[in-house]
Amino acid sequence: MAAPAGWAPGGGGLPHNNVCPRRAALVITLPWTRQNHPKPADLAIRDRVLGWCARLAPEREWFIQKAIGWWLRDLSRHDAPRTAAWLEAHGAQLKPFARREAGKYL
Repeated sequence: MAAPAGWAPGGGGLPHNNVCPRRAALVITLPWTRQNHPKPADLAIRDRVLGWCARLAPEREWFIQKAIGWWLRDLSRHDAPRTAAWLEAHGAQLKPFARREAGKYL
């Protein structure tokens, strides 16, 4: 799968202070949650986005919390162990609704 236009594979990501681009960064990477047999490069993208989710988890903004829950919920259908590990490490920082959404299929 090709990286989305404007994606900087070597960059840290999420440089913007506005909530919309940060939410969009999670939404645009949803296709990487839906792969049954990801290649190593795809797994690296998943790990990078999970890092973003960890950085964003303390934010109280509803749209960010919703996007994290959505991303993790979709990932859990194809990579439950990775989702469960993330929730174990960072789930307490999420709002209850986002935590429920993330663990919906675990």
